[in-house]
Amino acid sequence: MDIWQILMTPFSWLLKLFCQVFDSYGIALFLFTVVIKIVLFPLQLKGKKSMIKMNVMNGQLQEIQKRCGNDKEKYNQEVQRFYAENNVNPMGGCGWQLIPIAVLYPLYAIIRRPLKYMMWLTEDAVKAVADALGWSAKMGTEFTVAGSNELILASMMNSGNLEAAKAAVGASAASVFLINFDFFGIDLSQVPKLMFWENGWGWDSIGLFLLPVISAALSVVTSLVMQKTNQMNRDQPAPKMNWSIMLMSPIMSLWIGFALPAGMCVYWIANSLLGMVQEVICGRMLRKDYEAAQKEMAEQAAKAKEAEKERRRIAAEKKAAAIAAGKDPKKAHQKKNREPGVDLSASREGLRAYARGRAYDPNRYPVTPYHDPNGPAKPAVEEPAGLTEEEKEIVAQSNPELAAQAEAAERKAREAEAPSEESGDYEEAYADDDGGEN
Repeated sequence: MDIWQILMTPFSWLLKLFCQVFDSYGIALFLFTVVIKIVLFPLQLKGKKSMIKMNVMNGQLQEIQKRCGNDKEKYNQEVQRFYAENNVNPMGGCGWQLIPIAVLYPLYAIIRRPLKYMMWLTEDAVKAVADALGWSAKMGTEFTVAGSNELILASMMNSGNLEAAKAAVGASAASVFLINFDFFGIDLSQVPKLMFWENGWGWDSIGLFLLPVISAALSVVTSLVMQKTNQMNRDQPAPKMNWSIMLMSPIMSLWIGFALPAGMCVYWIANSLLGMVQEVICGRMLRKDYEAAQKEMAEQAAKAKEAEKERRRIAAEKKAAAIAAGKDPKKAHQKKNREPGVDLSASREGLRAYARGRAYDPNRYPVTPYHDPNGPAKPAVEEPAGLTEEEKEIVAQSNPELAAQAEAAERKAREAEAPSEESGDYEEAYADDDGGEN
């Protein structure tokens, strides 16, 4: 007995029990699925609770993204710290979906090799059974333990040759039993074919073809039911459906259905039907959790709205205070460049000192320092150019006196700038330059 047989013992023992009690391979697979669903139900319920919590956290995650901007490293650090503080596992909602896949693999092995995993026969004993049942004469080839050959061999066993098969295995004869693969007239040991008409137009070939199609259709319905039960706010329309993800399950169902024996289709159909029932039950059990989550999401939205309103109020008041104090960053920057201690002529003058002219004024045209576009990002300088209408309204509501001061400062600045724009200083300066000697 190898390690795989030891690990699959619970699955094989359960499936063998149902086969012997109900004498139907299809019913045994359905009941096997029921037991698996019941065992995995607590994990699924826990996973859905985690998904509810993650949906509640989405609003706060969006706030983190706004705060971090395009800094992905900072965003990842903030998100990890947020998960740790709130004891949230981002994979908790989808981890339960991976467990049925882990169950599917051993079930596939049990279905493909029933003589090994359900009857505990060695590979030599399986070949002995094939010789006793005349495999080479019926199939035209020598028996090999590959593909679905062992499953087909199990379907060849009947009441007439059962004793011959038991005699071939010797000491393991007690574990050999008949498996009834007939399920509503369909042989579950056969592999469905796309061109089913090659085997005739009987129900056995048509029904075999329909099993993968039904399993794929039920996979789509199950995804729709799951999306409906996972919808947090039922008063709003459901989010746009991601069809690429939704179609993965039916495509997988079709591939498995037309590549493996029909018994896998029965398992897939039973899994989809029971999955829909389980989704509805989880939705009813978690109704209070959904309502609490909706309430919490509404509170978070209200808090975020108030925080944003307060942030805009503070920013508007700071801007109004700067304008009221006459601190315009643009003009302050120009004044700084005109200070006597700042020599801006060096970059213009170079080695041609004689080219300055008699009327040269180094502080007349401030020089903007060169910035390499391929270098590090230039730090942004906040240069408020005046209050917008929205900012005026915000400041007027929170601090009317400051709003009046800022408005008076803006009006005074406009009046001060008007004469300079209409004066002829600009032309006079150029006239002096033209008349100067070089």
